[in-house]
Amino acid sequence: MKKIIFSLLVALSSVSAVQAADANAGKEKSVTCSACHGPTGVSASPMFPNLAGQNDAYIIKQLKDFKSGARTDAMMAPMAANLSEADMADLAAHFSGLPSANEQAAASASTGSSTDAAPVSAPAAGNVEIVASTPASAIYAGNVAAGKDKALACAACHGADGNSLVPMYPSLAGQSANYIAKQLADFKSGDRNDPVMAGMVAALSKEDMNDLAAFFAVQSKNAGTGESNEVGHKLYIGGDANKGVTACIACHGVAGKGMKQAGFPSITGQSKDYLKKQLTSFRDGSRGNDNNGIMRNIAIKLSDADIEAVAQYITSLK
Repeated sequence: MKKIIFSLLVALSSVSAVQAADANAGKEKSVTCSACHGPTGVSASPMFPNLAGQNDAYIIKQLKDFKSGARTDAMMAPMAANLSEADMADLAAHFSGLPSANEQAAASASTGSSTDAAPVSAPAAGNVEIVASTPASAIYAGNVAAGKDKALACAACHGADGNSLVPMYPSLAGQSANYIAKQLADFKSGDRNDPVMAGMVAALSKEDMNDLAAFFAVQSKNAGTGESNEVGHKLYIGGDANKGVTACIACHGVAGKGMKQAGFPSITGQSKDYLKKQLTSFRDGSRGNDNNGIMRNIAIKLSDADIEAVAQYITSLK
């Protein structure tokens, strides 16, 4: 009898823990997860599991196991490393509350709906006209034309069209608008430290940031022109299981285009100097505005030789 009562108490405490989770908070936290598991918890890739409709207790257990090392995965280990128990519970509550893959497919079939975005053709460098079947206001929070005027102050370092000619500064052309706006906000708040950028963003409003982000996002990015590197290629594509280093491809894609929905930036067209500086900064902690510490958890395991090799390889991406 005592065993039965104890079991009931444990079960009730588990229910309370699940009820205490915040699905809305989990939705916000799940943005990082969407790159592999899809924005609705249904993965577009067969190599990643669907999380929509999954049992919440199971999701929590797997996240805990990835964090503790009881379940090993070079990609999930750094993703779970900085998650608190509350984070795990919130994520589990969000995904468990979503319709399953079969339910989503059935709903889509019955309504004939599609979640595909309207195609947008990128303009030539310097051209701020957007050719699209969807209004610009539906794509970007900012105003492209206004951003062009405001970007004059950025040209000296980042280039008139967002393609930097100075190796120490990043190219912004073709970068995700959301990512650019976040970096500007982080420079202003101090979450990302840089003495030059701190002065440049001090007087920028949120509207200014969105306008600048929209302008640079529609510019054509220059393809990488660097030589490839075999060691860097292996790290980028496959990571290093012995060191627990996640493959770069997981977040930045085969061609380095990034994943806009998940907030992972495009890294093509960047100079080796800039790439090395950012990886080194993530490694030593002087840059710490990455979501959930993902980049810091990876970079801390990279040697100088690793950083040199992978940065060289990235410059060859087209």
